[in-house]
Amino acid sequence: MSEPSASPDPPQAFTRAERSRDLARTLRVVLIKPSRYDDDGYVVRHWRGVLPTNTLAVSVRIAAYDDTVHDVSARAIVRRHRARRPGDLTLIVLVAVQTNQFPRAADLALQFRRHGLPVMVGGFHVSGILELFHEPTREIAELMDAGVTVVNGEVEEAWGGLLADALAGRLKTRYDVCVRPDLTTAPLPRIPERYMRRFAYPHMATVDVGRGCPFNCSFCSIINVQGKTMRHRDPARIEEEVRRNWARGIDYYFFTDDNFSRNPCWEAIFDGLIRLREREGIAIDFMIQVDTLAWKIPRFIEKAARAGSSQVFIGLETIRPANLKAAGKTQNKAAEYGAMFDAWHAAGIACHVGYILGFPEDTPETIAQDVRDLREVLKVDQASFFMLTPIPGSRDHLEMVRNGVPLDADPGDYDSFHPTMRHPRMTGQEWLDAYRAAWRSFYSFEGMRDVLLRANHRTYWGLFKNFIWYRSAMIEDAHPMITGFFRLKDRRERRRGFMTEGRWRHLRRRVPEVLAQLRAYVRLFLEMEELWLQTRHVAPPSLLSRLKLPTRPTVLAWPSFFPSTRRYLSEHWGSVRRALRDGRLWACRPLRSACFLLSDCLCSAVFGAALIAGRTK
Repeated sequence: MSEPSASPDPPQAFTRAERSRDLARTLRVVLIKPSRYDDDGYVVRHWRGVLPTNTLAVSVRIAAYDDTVHDVSARAIVRRHRARRPGDLTLIVLVAVQTNQFPRAADLALQFRRHGLPVMVGGFHVSGILELFHEPTREIAELMDAGVTVVNGEVEEAWGGLLADALAGRLKTRYDVCVRPDLTTAPLPRIPERYMRRFAYPHMATVDVGRGCPFNCSFCSIINVQGKTMRHRDPARIEEEVRRNWARGIDYYFFTDDNFSRNPCWEAIFDGLIRLREREGIAIDFMIQVDTLAWKIPRFIEKAARAGSSQVFIGLETIRPANLKAAGKTQNKAAEYGAMFDAWHAAGIACHVGYILGFPEDTPETIAQDVRDLREVLKVDQASFFMLTPIPGSRDHLEMVRNGVPLDADPGDYDSFHPTMRHPRMTGQEWLDAYRAAWRSFYSFEGMRDVLLRANHRTYWGLFKNFIWYRSAMIEDAHPMITGFFRLKDRRERRRGFMTEGRWRHLRRRVPEVLAQLRAYVRLFLEMEELWLQTRHVAPPSLLSRLKLPTRPTVLAWPSFFPSTRRYLSEHWGSVRRALRDGRLWACRPLRSACFLLSDCLCSAVFGAALIAGRTK
């Protein structure tokens, strides 16, 4: 491995001679956003994803692959993008690699290196390690030894030099990009339409309108990788991009800023979106991430609602003051949480909280009580639970390494749903069980029904579809934010150290898994249908509601043709199953069953149509 200097030279830009010499050459840049491996070593990939990444948004013609929804085969990519003429070059760039994705990124990088291609790896794992420790850790050094280039920092303004070095064959094994880019002039990410067709809702876009966070949470890596100084994009360019995207069908945004409310131009951004909505009829909806003090900023909630915010993600983290103090989250005041949620709800905005489990004062009992309080006292609409994890790049990780605290050595476990350190009051299994129980408790049928019954016409379908997303993630026992719909497994793509199964053995494993998945999705469909039947009077008016379908008409002498609950249908099919099991065929009553089947099919069809037509508006 070549020894990088403490402050490597910045990437060199093209000289005039090089520009002239390379004019006829072609540089192909292949961007790959790696997925992660599951506990069995298989790549986590889905038929349809949920959250696209704006890291793959491009403004030049390059190839882009998202490993979570694309079939990423090094051999196929090399064949598809091989150099056509002498002097041409294909550069592989593994982007936005988080710690839990690093094992997959490393395997891909080494595969491409074996094919003789130059490879770059960037993202939060590399940047977090090199920013705080300055020297590469073992897994990063392994890649550098193999000739892989690692890049620390935000590369927007350094891309030209990096690509020039690649084309000239002078790539270093390490670059430290110390200057953070000025976002005011940076182009906004544009998501390719072909890429978006891989996701459940293809009319959504993700974009960061600012970067950085002024706070000092000990578990956060954002502040060390992207800084505490808030940088932002030009509000006029955001307004224009929203207008342009509206013309191609984009009507929902997730503004991925770690803390939108600290963007110094938040009001100008909201004003631009309000103009689009009220003057031009460009009525987008969006979700933002904010801190627990945002509700106190004058005009913030009011303008967020007028601009189109249907949901807000709040970094609540915990409701226990002792845990807040331990996390350095001094800006959060647990005593004010109730008033905060009331203020957001009064504006018609749903509240989604991030909640961390595993602070020093947590036990299985206190975690269960906290989840009940979120549901029943604070009336939170959604919650995303995370196990406290010392992510590389955070102050927690730095201090634990320096103090010799035992940590999980596998980067793939740093995904927020594996215990990666010892807890003072719980075993690893108790911690994991409490985490899983929190999801089941919050997203119980009764919990989801209560949320939808107090929703408004604007937030109903957004919450409902998010419940489907979150409950489908529970089928795979995975975190919703890194999962999708219907898991795929390629037997040939497995983590180093795991055996590649033969076709017959893999088939014997996969057939029961797929059948179990399909059964679980059928049960989920029926459960969500029941949820809709019990709450549909809250849903926004639509073509379906204008049909004025009767709530409980009587067909012959039994329950409704279009019921307000599936209970009668379920009871009938239960009696049919019992009759068949006992061999009492005469008890099935074919005519009655045919009518119930018609009622069931119609009910499911209407629910499916409502779900497809349902909007977040």
